[in-house]
Amino acid sequence: MRFGNRVAVAAAAGALVIAVGLGSGAIRTEAAMGAKDVIETRQKAMKELGGHMKAINGFVEKGEGDAAMVAEHATAIAQTSMKIPELFPEGTSLADSHGVKTAAKPEIWSDRPGFEKAAMSLGTEAEELAEAAKGGDKQAIAAAFGELGKNGCGGCHSNFRQKQD
Repeated sequence: MRFGNRVAVAAAAGALVIAVGLGSGAIRTEAAMGAKDVIETRQKAMKELGGHMKAINGFVEKGEGDAAMVAEHATAIAQTSMKIPELFPEGTSLADSHGVKTAAKPEIWSDRPGFEKAAMSLGTEAEELAEAAKGGDKQAIAAAFGELGKNGCGGCHSNFRQKQD
């Protein structure tokens, strides 16, 4: 099963758990368990994105791998970016009373259009990196990777993610 499909299935399962728990008048602990599943799913997806970024950085900084590998990782980032909004259902921010540690700021929901735009920007920057990688020019790849980090990852992290200790 492809990464994007795994994330979509996991996100759908988590959303279903929340919907069933909330729709049936379940007690607070069941709702919290639903939030836990959703948060764990998205944290796993974010760690996988970090792994892609680390692999690309290895190419840019140390010459590890090749441009084709960079294109594969960038494409995976672009595919995952389309699923990011689904990984953040209401009730899963750090301000919600679910008892699960998360860095998701309430601004994700109070500025949902801005959050979705930031996720889309991640995808756009990743696609541009994939295109640069297809050309094989290491300088172009490095420049596109810098933009991906600054405007892609940074677009969400600067406004919608609480800094971690």
